[in-house]
Amino acid sequence: MKLGTIIRLPDGSEGTVVYNSLIGAGIKWGRHKPDPKDFEGSSGNLVKWDAPDRWPWEPEALLRDPWPGCERNGWRPEQCVGGEFEIIELEGQLT
Repeated sequence: MKLGTIIRLPDGSEGTVVYNSLIGAGIKWGRHKPDPKDFEGSSGNLVKWDAPDRWPWEPEALLRDPWPGCERNGWRPEQCVGGEFEIIELEGQLT
């Protein structure tokens, strides 16, 4: 998914895509407008390995089910919110 895509989970909560990799798309809760310039120099999956400790775009949840070993990859099972969601805004366009 592209940076800044807004999604809605079945419980009505919304998030903004700020991370994308082989393990899934990561979101920051709420609606945000991340500046692509903030992600320059990222590893290609929207993560900056050299980001400051308080980088505002750190993902808070992952759009996938928990998996064995998710904690070894830095994700707590409760952060894995499942793969059922609706895209409600894509690149500033309502869907």
